[in-house]
Amino acid sequence: MDYNARMNYDHLSGKSVLLLGKTRSLHREEFETLLKLHTIDVKATFEGEVALIIEGRMMNPLEQNEAARLYQEECVPIVEIGEIEQWLCRSIEPNRLLMSLKLSRDHERLVNFIQNPYITDELFFKLLKLYDWQGEGLFDTNTNRDVTAAVIGRFYADLGRNHNVQYAMSGLAHLIERYGTASLITAIAELSPIHREIKQPYERALKGVLDAISLHRDTPKTLLKQLIPTRAKLLAHREPLGVEEELLALNDSEINPLLACNPSLSPQGADTLEPTYPEAIASYYPLDEVRFERLMNFVIPCDDTESTIRGDGSRIKYGMTEDENGMRVIVSLASNNTLTASMQKRLMEMNNEAVFSQLAQNTTLLAEHVDTLFAMNRYGTQLASNTSLATQQLEVLYQRANSEISMALASNPSTPIDILYQLSLDRRYERRVQTNPTFGAHIQTHNIGWHS
Repeated sequence: MDYNARMNYDHLSGKSVLLLGKTRSLHREEFETLLKLHTIDVKATFEGEVALIIEGRMMNPLEQNEAARLYQEECVPIVEIGEIEQWLCRSIEPNRLLMSLKLSRDHERLVNFIQNPYITDELFFKLLKLYDWQGEGLFDTNTNRDVTAAVIGRFYADLGRNHNVQYAMSGLAHLIERYGTASLITAIAELSPIHREIKQPYERALKGVLDAISLHRDTPKTLLKQLIPTRAKLLAHREPLGVEEELLALNDSEINPLLACNPSLSPQGADTLEPTYPEAIASYYPLDEVRFERLMNFVIPCDDTESTIRGDGSRIKYGMTEDENGMRVIVSLASNNTLTASMQKRLMEMNNEAVFSQLAQNTTLLAEHVDTLFAMNRYGTQLASNTSLATQQLEVLYQRANSEISMALASNPSTPIDILYQLSLDRRYERRVQTNPTFGAHIQTHNIGWHS
């Protein structure tokens, strides 16, 4: 929450105010104490020296009548309680409050401040560290539930549309995914039920929360390192990787293939993994001319019992030509969405069926090459799945369609709505159309019901 600089009531120092009704975010005693720090006195009834009238919540009938009378007379400014409470909370001296809470060990007062929407985020995070979870889970006790709900409610922007999210573990995971920042994720990870889970996992209900922390791009590296023992595979999917060096150091046969498929791998990491996972690097890693050329001429190594040595010292399987051996890597290159115009030209000039088939699905393929493949009339299924195809070309494919092409068109978000409607009438393609995001958005926009 941003502090409204215009909301300043310092001019009330040495004066009196009238409070009608009850306080909202602060207890009455806390409210009056904070006012006294500003040398402001609270009156119970209206008197001539009152400089401001504060309209609180839950006014009784007498207070309502008094408020109505004072409105009419317009003798003294009237403000809503929230404005005053926000001003008071933003003027709190954090260190003084924290010391007071530590010394008094007033658990109820601490929880009240944690639930207060007007304190700064910086103070909120410091107060969370003081809270004692009593060895219980986030929602295991009423007070723990209230504190967890305060964390979610404070940062979940559209809470009004989904207020139940405050009281579900999935809500905390969703909060991290949608609104996570480095400071918020760190604060959540330091909550003792989650901190305990990071060190020694046993609570399945927290899996979604830790997964969300692992994958979020703003999660601090120090926290990512703590998650490696239990979530190395998930961290290998993360973009950016964040802990690439640590994951590579594991030299794990299950982790390394995942890292090789991660486009945010560093050049050094790609160089390390390329000899063992050339197809993955060829498919996913952002290419430069040097790497492209090297992969174009790559020969997949084999073990001694099934290979023969070439003149340059590399190995190739018995009965397999060098072209066949390296073609798997070249086909993988054809799927890479960072191919430059010159790279695409090189691949097209190979005049190879497998390469053409893969290029036909590449969404970054230049229009001239798409036209060439389209004219061959042999790659309809692959082209029908390509989201970069022109509407006219998709319409032509629909007219030519067999079952495989129709299935691909049903899933393609670029397929025109009228074609998707026609495909939806066929039970073979109905489910594909139903899960097509373009068709779903069209139905929502036009308020059309869907019955499966």
